[in-house]
Amino acid sequence: MKIRKHLLPRTLQDGVATVFMAGIIPITYWFEVYVVIPGIHGVDSLYNWVHFVPATLLLFNVTAHLLATMLCDTSCSTEMIQLPANVSQAAAGLGSKSWHLCATCEFVAPPRSWHCTSCRTCILKRDHHCLFTGCCIGHKNHRYFLVFVAYLFVSTLYASVLNNYFIWFVRGDEFRNWTSFVKIVFPLAMLMIDTSTKQYYLVIYLINMVGVMFTGVLLVYHGRLILSGAVVHEQKAPEYDLGRIENVRMVLGNRWYIAWLSPFVRSDLPHNGVNWETLQKQTIKSK
Repeated sequence: MKIRKHLLPRTLQDGVATVFMAGIIPITYWFEVYVVIPGIHGVDSLYNWVHFVPATLLLFNVTAHLLATMLCDTSCSTEMIQLPANVSQAAAGLGSKSWHLCATCEFVAPPRSWHCTSCRTCILKRDHHCLFTGCCIGHKNHRYFLVFVAYLFVSTLYASVLNNYFIWFVRGDEFRNWTSFVKIVFPLAMLMIDTSTKQYYLVIYLINMVGVMFTGVLLVYHGRLILSGAVVHEQKAPEYDLGRIENVRMVLGNRWYIAWLSPFVRSDLPHNGVNWETLQKQTIKSK
């Protein structure tokens, strides 16, 4: 993996979203492990360790895949790009699905590459720019992003189940009232008025409930694109559709079946992200 030169978010929106993500992950872990789980089972219960192990594994994978997404350089500068002999620079400029001239970077970019104004460079097989990582998701970090979203969905779902039981049943006498409903609907406003521990509990509860819905939608949306061999800007790309298994391998790498276990598992990508003409020919043959 080649490390990005500019790791810090370049825009205010990216900075705020990235700082929020970097803060809420450890806060949620602390809340679940040291408040919710002991509150459900008791401080000295052995069941706390039953939850501690999967919670820590989820924390590791969420954090590690987030960092891998942010650190991995997926720009066009990571590959030695040579214009094919049958494509002249005069013919360039036909759009993102063909070789085209990037006026900002001042070089001919390969198909499926897009220039990102936030990252200030062209991205190989650019999928989209992610606010919560402060970088673009492209050919080389698509794997880390997808697995990050998957683990984040599992984590927020796990936390939401625990939180619902803890707040509405274990501590139901304190929270089952109309004021809790108002605090959930207007969490930030109520946090300025009420700075009690209960209000912070409700804020974390709400964030996880929103998180499980948001990441669930993201997982379905990006999963369908990947299974069809497309990226966000293409929506449908039949010319790159090799079948579901091969499409997954194009994102997760040759060892796609274990690549989700950890970002440290080596899983080389079967394509360099540049010469998509060869893949088009392979797609035609497979059909």
